[in-house]
Amino acid sequence: MTRFDRLAGGSGPRQLREDPDGYYWRDATGRLRGPMTRFQFESYSLRGHIQPGAKVWRQQGANHYKVEITRRVRWRKLLSPRGCGAVMEWTMMLFTLLALLFLCTLKKLRDELSEELKENRGMAIFLFSLFALTLLLSIGTMRKLSGRVAVEACDVCDVEC
Repeated sequence: MTRFDRLAGGSGPRQLREDPDGYYWRDATGRLRGPMTRFQFESYSLRGHIQPGAKVWRQQGANHYKVEITRRVRWRKLLSPRGCGAVMEWTMMLFTLLALLFLCTLKKLRDELSEELKENRGMAIFLFSLFALTLLLSIGTMRKLSGRVAVEACDVCDVEC
C-alpha cells in the first residue's frame, strides 16, 4: 500500500512511503501486528494467537487480500499420540475434580471432620481454603487442557478472499 505523508515540518513536499509486503492482523487489543512472512503467520495461527474471526489481510505490491481463518476438527489428529495424551490429561483432571466433589457428599466424613476441627479453628480454615484452591486450580487446568485438545485436534485453514 502506498501512502503519502507530510514531512516532519508539516509544510513542504509530500513524501512517498511504502508499507512492506506480508501478512498483517489486529490482536484482541486492536494493535496492528505485521508485516510477517508466511512462515511467521502460520506459526502464530497454529499456536492460537490469531483466532478465527480476527481481522487478517495479506499485502503484496499495491494489492490487499482479506484472509479468513477457520478451524476444522480432524479426528485423525485427535487420535494421534499427542492428541490422545491431551485427552487423557483432561480426563484425569475431570476424575480428580469428580473425586473431590464426591468427598463433599459423604456425610460421615463431614461429621468426623467437623467433630475433629471444633477446637482448632485455624486448621478448619486452612483445610477449607486448601480444598477451595484445589478445586479452582483443577478447573483452571481443565480449561487450559481444553485449549490444548482443541489445538491438537484442529487444522487451521486460511482462505484468501
